[in-house]
Amino acid sequence: MPISLRRAGILAVVAAMAAAFVVVVTTPVQAAAGQTRTYRVTVENLTENQTLTPAVVATHSREVAVYRRARPASPGLQQLAENGGVPVLAEELGGVAGVSDVQVAGAEPIAPGASVEVLISADPGAWRLSLAAMLICTNDGFAGISKIGLPGRLGDARVAYGIGYDAGTEINTEAYVDLVPPCDGLGQSGASDPLLAENGVVRRHRGIKGVGDLTVKDHGWDDPVVKVTVERVRVYDVTVKNLTSGQPLTPFVFATHRYATSVFEQGASASHGLQQLAENGGVPVLAEELGAADGVGTVAVIGDAPIAPGGSVKTQVVTTHRRGKASLAGMLICTNDGFGGVDTIRLPYDGSATFYAKAYDAGTEINTEAYVDLVPPCDELGQSGTTDPLLAENGVVRRHRGIKGIADLDPMIHGWHGAVAKVTITRAG
Repeated sequence: MPISLRRAGILAVVAAMAAAFVVVVTTPVQAAAGQTRTYRVTVENLTENQTLTPAVVATHSREVAVYRRARPASPGLQQLAENGGVPVLAEELGGVAGVSDVQVAGAEPIAPGASVEVLISADPGAWRLSLAAMLICTNDGFAGISKIGLPGRLGDARVAYGIGYDAGTEINTEAYVDLVPPCDGLGQSGASDPLLAENGVVRRHRGIKGVGDLTVKDHGWDDPVVKVTVERVRVYDVTVKNLTSGQPLTPFVFATHRYATSVFEQGASASHGLQQLAENGGVPVLAEELGAADGVGTVAVIGDAPIAPGGSVKTQVVTTHRRGKASLAGMLICTNDGFGGVDTIRLPYDGSATFYAKAYDAGTEINTEAYVDLVPPCDELGQSGTTDPLLAENGVVRRHRGIKGIADLDPMIHGWHGAVAKVTITRAG
């Protein structure tokens, strides 16, 4: 019977993960992005009644096993299965030869029917993935998947189903006093009892028998208990910096796409989505339009609030698509239909690349430069008029001629020189 880190409760254990996790993430072999593969792992709780702890996920060589049937559980697996000791198993695996990376999927218990995601890397020698998460309303049960093969090509995916296992380390009393919260719903929990030590081996769990406080109806399950989807992905860190001295920018819409696809094109009419972005700050409209467009791979929004002059935002973009080009666009808020954009740039295979967004006019609205025709926060009062059909310009996308000072806008405050935004894209996985 292990020493009890159990009985402070699952929530305390999850809080402790942050400290333990720092140790884990330093263990993978560091390699160039071209050598290291990155995967998105989605863990779904398939049970109707059993809450799972966050899942410990590891990539490793085929010689490594997080658990083996008919073999004793390791100390880390024992702590996970009995006490919800997520950090203990994670740290243990981080020190095992042949383990490439260890990550924890989820920051809190995974409710029945819920799912969580985590990114994990794999070095050139690691082509297997294993996972374990405690079945909280058991004495020493866990959901497990062992040594599934990792997808090879970008965009490929693998789905696996895990069953319930018994770690064989504690007698299944099914009594609340021997279980971790929140199983009893009251947060109560007793101390580990050495008399419950089973000294057995990992085996398929026989399920809830109703011999104590647990009932088959409220705590039982049918296998499989967990679904795991593993996708080969690429990860980019995208940073947008506002280079102007007085022009706030909306969040930028970022899209990966084929070479022949354009988010905007000088001399051509703006799409409906680009018009909504440039006139009304309609970030979601352009994002949705691009998401449904042929030739577009991944669409993401960089930032979640207006980008102030001199400010910057950074967002991690995960893509499964083999699209080597990207484009970005964000509204120049203190304009009628202006936007900053970068069209059809090459994504870096490794390292970083920097691009500069120029100012464009969507050609869809006359540039009155009047607050009544602009979106907040340009007027600082939150006032904004409705779209006036009389302002329709029916033009084409062109380089913006800047602020002329013909109404409420001031060229010294709202104007700009040269590029309006600096875009840095870094291959992160």
